[in-house]
Amino acid sequence: MRLYDDVLKGLSALLPPAPAFCAAFDPKNAAKDGEKDQILFGSDTAFELGGGGKASVCGVLFADEPQTDEVLLYGPDLCEIRTDSPFAHFTVARLTGETEDAASYEDLQTVGFTVFQVYPEGYHIRVSPSTGRERVRVAKAALRQTPPLSFLNVGTSLIKAFKAHPGVAAVRTVYITDPDVDYMTLADLAARARDITAAVKHTLETGDLDCAACKMKPICDTVEGLRDLHFRKEQKK
Repeated sequence: MRLYDDVLKGLSALLPPAPAFCAAFDPKNAAKDGEKDQILFGSDTAFELGGGGKASVCGVLFADEPQTDEVLLYGPDLCEIRTDSPFAHFTVARLTGETEDAASYEDLQTVGFTVFQVYPEGYHIRVSPSTGRERVRVAKAALRQTPPLSFLNVGTSLIKAFKAHPGVAAVRTVYITDPDVDYMTLADLAARARDITAAVKHTLETGDLDCAACKMKPICDTVEGLRDLHFRKEQKK
């Protein structure tokens, strides 16, 4: 689906020309699973991504790319970080045979919620869907192990979880720790992605397609494809 194209273009424009690494998905690189209710105390924490008042951004997008599963990192890896750091995390999923016509909000919601269902050992994730923030406590022990925990391990675990959904064709997950990136604009892009997903939900679930009275009109007016999704639904009725 192409509804998120402008968000993807904006994301690409904000990132450095080349990532610190780009690795193809290999299940053997997955992190060891931790407990769902694991608690990481401050005394056991090396640093917090998005902690200490630092920027914290996350978003899930759906597109007709990527073609292959991959983990990307822009900025220092976990073993290179020494203190609380700004952090952003975007995941882009391509659904099997997905088009705007066939889109199911339940599919988007189920797949998107995967980010809440991954618990790497020593990597304590706290996500706030309403504010688009993702903060992570990283355990000292995870960085002392051989080899130390890395974003490759964490990203591989996330892709593995996404791929457990039969409708997911490919996943790209992007971690950003570069302090020079514009995190405020990244947060705006993440909010835009949430608005688009909400508009898709409204279009697919509501029986009222009166655009003049619709609260989603400001989004549909600026996202190419959303109006067409409305009209195609009306034609099928």
